[in-house]
Amino acid sequence: MREVTPPLHSGWTMVHPDEQTYPQLNKDPQFKPVDSIYENRLKQFTNTSGGYEDLQLPKFYVKGKVDNQKDENDLSKGYIQFTTYTTPNLSRPLFKEVIPDLLPEFKPARVGDSFGPGWSTHWFEIKAKVPDSWNKEKLVLLNWDAGNEGLVYDKNGLPLQALTGSSERTEFTIPPSWYESGKEFTFYIEMACNGMFGTGSGTYYTLGSVSLFIPNMDARNLYYDFWIMGDAARELSVSSGQKHKARELCNKIMNTFDPEDESTILKCREIAKSYLGKDIDSDAVFDDKTNQLPTQVYAVGNCHIDTAWLWPFAETKRKIVRSWITQIRIMENYPEYVFVASQAQQFKWLKTMHPDTFDEVLQKVHEGQFVPIGGSWVENDTNIPSGESLSRQFLLGQRFFQDNFGFKSDTFWLPDTFGYSSQIPQFCRLAEMPNFLTQKLSWNNINTFPENTFNWVAIDGSQVLCHMPPANTYTASAHFGDVKRSLQQHKNLYNDQHGLLLYGHGDGGGGPTTEMLEKLRRCRGLTNTVGSELPIVKVGENISSFYSKVRKGTDNGKSLPAWNGELYLEFHRGTYTSQAKVKYMMRTSELLLRDLEYVATVASIQSDSYVYPLDKITAIWEDVCLCQFHDVLPGSCIEIVYRDEVWPMLTKALANLRGLINEALEALGLKEKGLEALSLEESAKYDQVATLNTLPWDRKLIMPVPYEVSAKPLNAQGNLVYMESTKENPTILKPLSSKIKHPAAVSKIDDVHILENGKLKVSVDKNGVITSLYDLVNDREVVDLGGKNESGANQYVIFDDQPLSYGAWDTELYSLEKYKYVGGASKIEILEEGPLRSSLKIQHQISSTSTISTIISLDGLNSLDDVSFVAFECEVDWNEKYKFLKVEFPVSITADYASYETQFGLTKRPTHFNTSWDTAKFEVCSHKFADYSEYSYGVSVINDSKYGFAVHGNLMRLSLLRAPKYPDQTADIGKHHFKYALYPHKGSLGMDTVKTAWEFNSRSSTAIYEIGQFGIWSEASQLVKYEGDSNILLSNIKRGEDDADLKSNTKLAKKFSGHKTIVLRLYDALGGKGKGKITIGADIHQVFKVNILEEEKEEVEFDAKKNQFSIESRAFEISTYKVVLA
Repeated sequence: MREVTPPLHSGWTMVHPDEQTYPQLNKDPQFKPVDSIYENRLKQFTNTSGGYEDLQLPKFYVKGKVDNQKDENDLSKGYIQFTTYTTPNLSRPLFKEVIPDLLPEFKPARVGDSFGPGWSTHWFEIKAKVPDSWNKEKLVLLNWDAGNEGLVYDKNGLPLQALTGSSERTEFTIPPSWYESGKEFTFYIEMACNGMFGTGSGTYYTLGSVSLFIPNMDARNLYYDFWIMGDAARELSVSSGQKHKARELCNKIMNTFDPEDESTILKCREIAKSYLGKDIDSDAVFDDKTNQLPTQVYAVGNCHIDTAWLWPFAETKRKIVRSWITQIRIMENYPEYVFVASQAQQFKWLKTMHPDTFDEVLQKVHEGQFVPIGGSWVENDTNIPSGESLSRQFLLGQRFFQDNFGFKSDTFWLPDTFGYSSQIPQFCRLAEMPNFLTQKLSWNNINTFPENTFNWVAIDGSQVLCHMPPANTYTASAHFGDVKRSLQQHKNLYNDQHGLLLYGHGDGGGGPTTEMLEKLRRCRGLTNTVGSELPIVKVGENISSFYSKVRKGTDNGKSLPAWNGELYLEFHRGTYTSQAKVKYMMRTSELLLRDLEYVATVASIQSDSYVYPLDKITAIWEDVCLCQFHDVLPGSCIEIVYRDEVWPMLTKALANLRGLINEALEALGLKEKGLEALSLEESAKYDQVATLNTLPWDRKLIMPVPYEVSAKPLNAQGNLVYMESTKENPTILKPLSSKIKHPAAVSKIDDVHILENGKLKVSVDKNGVITSLYDLVNDREVVDLGGKNESGANQYVIFDDQPLSYGAWDTELYSLEKYKYVGGASKIEILEEGPLRSSLKIQHQISSTSTISTIISLDGLNSLDDVSFVAFECEVDWNEKYKFLKVEFPVSITADYASYETQFGLTKRPTHFNTSWDTAKFEVCSHKFADYSEYSYGVSVINDSKYGFAVHGNLMRLSLLRAPKYPDQTADIGKHHFKYALYPHKGSLGMDTVKTAWEFNSRSSTAIYEIGQFGIWSEASQLVKYEGDSNILLSNIKRGEDDADLKSNTKLAKKFSGHKTIVLRLYDALGGKGKGKITIGADIHQVFKVNILEEEKEEVEFDAKKNQFSIESRAFEISTYKVVLA
């Protein structure tokens, strides 16, 4: 028969011969994989437990291992031997203090031995050799796991790498030069008996494993491959083709792997590279020239080391070298790796204790891999330090960077602190830092902060470019999900498509691991190869270049949203109050430093024999700024930090300050009289006895003066004397020569005690509470009993204080609902009856274990125009658990906002709960005063050392003491002394409140001095004089840091040789533009407006005849001037 060819018709196609092989019959049916099962299976491949480890990849992790420890003094019976020495008294000696002198005291040790207690230190000498067959191996590792921190040293005492323990960082790469000869080699390990996050005093650690081994790097690399591909299979969306492809290839790898055939590892890696790309084993994967992709996520390694927290400063010094030398080892193997580190104090510690390691850091800084950042002395708290303290944080930090690295930081790096003052952007710009980084606001527990990249604007209008890493952490592990979240959670993608990923173990130090770098290589390889559902990540850029790219893409920041004022953290509100002692010592240190710099400046200009002690002042500032670290000053450290380090450090600082102040005053002819009584002869010459006023305005005060009763001056009460500035010399206060015009008095009517001075009338009931404070001059009742508090002012209230977590840090909203008023007074007695001061002493029992004694006083006045306030001086014996003591003042004021002093300015906050943002500010930070004012009248509460405050409705509430039990069981337990005042005033908030708060806090106007005969001080008092708008306040006077005649702690170049300079700091205190004139009591050579680093920015014209120059300030501007004397 003849084969018939069917005719071709339109629309028909011929079947390709190859396609005819598609089988007609289905004899091998396939199932559809169940996604969840196939994804869950992936965990088995790399799991080192669960029963399958000998059948999966872990079987090949190690190629060879020796762990037998010899018993005798040679290596014929083993490969590793070690001996140990325990340092006495929990000391932390350096290598050179132990090796070699103490080697005879080392004793044999073995795996399984226990070491402790917590915070102890143990040194190990290790002698080892490798099997002969290993001599040519390129990579031999030591495994050492004691579950605690350690540091490996070579035989010469050079730190090499940290050990963390507990399976995190337990491997150390043995340098091939140690073992290539086949001979024994020696090295040392310093063991610290604490984990990365501290320890307990009774904790012991077991040396769990010690061995030498050869890793299988092919298996390790497959492990990294599989990790990222597995994450892609699990974490990409179900609609993603990349997700399903990753799951398919992961299962293909598992099916290809043969536990009996090691060569299948390389076959598996080839499968992985079909998804991750061929460049994942090197930094070539990040080559933008090869891979033309716009970077979206910039991954930067960092190592946040809390300068103290769950460990003391002493341990931080070791954490620094452990963490940073380890990062240098990583840099040697990963050329793309860039690591940033902040806190000049930590660099100084490293330079002092480990100069060779500091040199290694310097080399990597020059190569661009190790980037010092931050510009501050420590990562400080920004709520509590004074304005001058914040200035010095940057002055010390930036000068250290300039001195040691040759550059200043352009980024204020503060990832972890408990809220951000409204003046920080201005400080940043004055310290030459246009960039700011944090992420702590992601911890808000009420509202979600709406921005990630934005312009943050201070109360003066200064702005910084702020970025908050979208992954909401500064300690990311560089997982697939971390990269994804760094763009996915970015709230400003409309404006900018760049996010920072900060990775590396932190808080307790540590930093990135090689594993993290390997994961990031594979994340980039994935996007290079199969597309960009995962953001395109880049390793190798520094922080400055990131901010530059943001500016470039946002029209130099102009298209970004702005956030004005403070970045209030809705969390950790208890830190304004916890550890009251350190807050009192800090306030005192700040004030005495101000006084010292002022009197030392005057003395150094006016006395030829006196030299301004710049080096000593700088050393004190360094310690004070160290104690402003964001866990130390807020009160969230363990007990030993305060007991063994902070309190002794600040006690020494205060003693040195008082000593240096007296040295300067003696050079000016003032000699402190101390507490001894004045002789009859001295008392008769009262014009030679005075006290000191370091504030730039006339003062009046009542103070105790020791004298013999028979020589009592005219205007005296007991040992109290009314002192006022002299017309010739406002810095010197002398006794008033006439009787006071409006004496203070006290009386009792029934159960009510009344204090009165012609301006104020204070009624105190039998409970010791002020039921009326009447302003006699302005015909105004200050106390309002019609609200929540119906008892009166100065009502102590004790709140239950049981936060959800973080005892020392937090106080919660619900605590305001559970409280008790401290009940009736157990005793009220009249202490002083005028005419200079009238006062009552009142005893209250807070609880069965705590008491408070309060002196309520009212001073007499020489004029009804003088400021008058009710003062409270408290002695508390505090022995509570989870309680919060506050004092309330119900006042007859109605306003939507209250004003709180902040650094060189004011922050206004709502007095209502309209929104959740308002509600979140139920406890806020305030400095020397808080003010609640209407248009025509107001009330200020002034304090000498307290920072927690709240104003809601008619209630002003000052926070006094807390009693948290973590992390310090003893926090705030014991005796406390503090003062505060209630100051009613006509009109809204004005300079009277600001000046009164400064005067109330003065620490120098408590001493009596005898004026010498040579009269230097009367001339010196006119060295600096400000005249002009009253809202401008001259806050600080000091000598220039770079003056050629002064001994400095840096090698920075001196300026203005042959001249002395004076640095003046001024600020607008109320929020308005101001003008004025500065007159100098010496001939002027030049005047400059400078930044807070004292770098000249613009020259200022001056009147040479009057030695005077003009100043002008915008609202809340911080202005600094440098006057070069002729």
